[in-house]
Amino acid sequence: MVCQSWLSVMGMFSPLEADIMRILWERKSATVREVWWELKAQGKRLAYTTVMTVMVRLYEKGILNRVKEGKGYRYFPIQPRETVLQRFVNTVVDRLVAVFGEPAISYLAEVIRRHQRR
Repeated sequence: MVCQSWLSVMGMFSPLEADIMRILWERKSATVREVWWELKAQGKRLAYTTVMTVMVRLYEKGILNRVKEGKGYRYFPIQPRETVLQRFVNTVVDRLVAVFGEPAISYLAEVIRRHQRR
């Protein structure tokens, strides 16, 4: 299992985006208010409008979808967590190979061999 904070550390999401995505992947869908309350319960002191702005931006980036619900929206992830993580891993490995070439490939092959022996 990949620690959610790695998604922000490695530049895929900001720390707040990673927290929001974790909540949405766990719940499958949520309103801004539901996410805000959950973040508040976790000790994060954020304005409701801050959470709303980040969720709208995630929607605009094509990471979330939304459907009208009452006066607001219910948001849900477009892709499952596993798909996003796989895309993230693919990007990291592609960058390593592009920058370091053969040494990166050799090391990855060694890691695979060690993993297969377990």
